[in-house]
Parts: sequence; structure tokens; C-alpha cells
Amino acid sequence: MMTHATPQQFETTPPLTDEGYARTFAVMADVTSEYDVMSGIADRFISDNKFREKPVKMLTVGAGRGKFEVQLVKELGLNLEYVCAIEPNMEQVKHLEVSLKSLEVEYDINTSFFDPQFRIEEEKPQKFDFILFCHSLYGFDDPHGSVLHATNFLAPGGKVLIFIQGGGATAAIFSYLVEKSDPAIFSPKKCIGDHSLTADEIISQLSKNSEHVSITTMSERCYEDVDDFVRKRPNVPTRDYKIDFSLQAEYGKLSEETRGVIFKMIVDNCDVVEGRYKWKHWCFGMVLSV
Repeated sequence: MMTHATPQQFETTPPLTDEGYARTFAVMADVTSEYDVMSGIADRFISDNKFREKPVKMLTVGAGRGKFEVQLVKELGLNLEYVCAIEPNMEQVKHLEVSLKSLEVEYDINTSFFDPQFRIEEEKPQKFDFILFCHSLYGFDDPHGSVLHATNFLAPGGKVLIFIQGGGATAAIFSYLVEKSDPAIFSPKKCIGDHSLTADEIISQLSKNSEHVSITTMSERCYEDVDDFVRKRPNVPTRDYKIDFSLQAEYGKLSEETRGVIFKMIVDNCDVVEGRYKWKHWCFGMVLSV
């Protein structure tokens, strides 16, 4: 059971704002090998479902800036006919618009939250061949319920592809900060994303409560370059951003004690690759059908 620190030890740093989340995500995305790992998993998924041969209608939930959606089409050959992209963070939407326009297919952007009340406009496609959650389940109050809700939008033979982290340092440092923080200021529900959520939790919930859902998983280790952070280089203004994104809070505003513990947790989970510190974790691809 998670216990909270005594009041004298409480951290009072608030969660990242929408702007802070978008800014730190952009830096993290540039230094991680996760997109390469996701690309390999998605390539197998596209081949297995013959999504290069037949036109595909896609619903992407929590599309962010649309970077991976572009990769699916332009690098992996997804035969995309139409995409509905759900993204409530307006800081991300302006970049998402540019990404989707570059695909030269029909698209819509929906800024609603994907909850049980979510509906698609009547004149738009209601069923999809491919539904994507690309590391977006962290932002849901009920991730398991959201996945089940998504299956209502599947066309016959359609598939859901979920990318989510495995257990490791990201979940560990976020959980540690939650434990050390004043819950009135910082908690998973107050953050844009609950980065303690892992693939094991989703798989466990679906296995217990959703017998009609078939699940297959693929996983691979990936790395995030944190060399500037570990070596504490003073001339790199964005050196903490990748840690800020994982924490969902500004690392530099935490107490010295908490920074020290988090720093050690990160270093202990690094490999040195070609002379640079790389933070390792697991990326899971989960394929669901009903």
C-alpha cells in the first residue's frame, strides 16, 4: 500500500501544465528509441492485418502531435483512407493539424475527451478498422474501461493496438514522487498522465474482466538518452525536460533530497551505450480483437 510522507516532508511542486506537458514531450520524443521500437511492432501489426493492401479507417485516441500516425503512413505503408484523431490538449492540436494535413487523406480532429459519453458526428464514419492508443492510456481515469469503450467503435475484423510502458524506472520515479507529495497538490488524478500505469495492469484487468476480448502482446527494450541529465551539463537548458515529462512535474523545483533519490533511481536504470547514459525501459504493443 502506498503511504504518504509526513507533512514536513511533503513536496509541493504542482503537475505540469498543458504547455509544459507538450514542451517536455517534444524533447523526450527526440531522445528516445521508442519510436523505432514501436515502428517494428506496428510493422508486424500492419502486415498481419493486411493493412497495406486494403484501405483503412483509423481512430487514434490521444494523438498528441501526430508524429507516429505520420510514421505509420509514410514509413510503414499503412493504406490510410480516413483518420479521426482525438486530442484534448490544444497545445498539441496545432502541431497535429500540420501532421494530418501532410498525409493527404480525409481527417477530423476531435478535442473531446474519450469517455463513455464520447460520440462521433453522425455524418462521419462510426466504425474503424484500426484503433490506436499510442501511450495515451496514462491520461484516463479508467484505462480499462476506455479500452473496452473503444471496442464499440471497431468494424468487423477490426483491431485495437495499444502502446504502453512496461514496469521500470518511469513508473518507479512517478510513484515515488506521488508518495512524497502533498496529495492536494500533486497526485495521479491531478496530472495529465498517470505514469505509474503499466502494461501488466491493463493485461491483468482485461484478462479478469473482459473474457470476450482477445489479447496478444509484443514487447521490446528501448532507451532514452539522458546523458546531459546524468552528467548535469549546465549549458543544456532542456537537460531536465525528459525527466520532467516522466515525472509530470519540474524536477528542478523538487527538494534536494527528492532530486537525489530520483537521480539515483534513473542512473541505476541506465546502460552506458557508446559513452552515453541511456535510460532503459520496456515498450509493450498490445493487440486486441473482439
